[in-house]
Amino acid sequence: MVITIPGGRVVATMHEVMVKLEQNRITLQAQTDDISLLAAPCMLIANGGSINWSISLGSEENMEAVSHATGIALKR
Repeated sequence: MVITIPGGRVVATMHEVMVKLEQNRITLQAQTDDISLLAAPCMLIANGGSINWSISLGSEENMEAVSHATGIALKR
């Protein structure tokens, strides 16, 4: 599933999440086992092994879409 976020887009599957930031041509990638979704500030957080990054998804609708595509529950 492709979800448009401010500054880029998120490509989410049951196995991985890729965030493509258009302005700087940066791609962030992580396995879904290393991802969490924090609902209060609408953040996608990758933290596992040597991966450690986070990005704002901009809206509750984007959070729900990523949650649905990956099967990751929202943390409230």
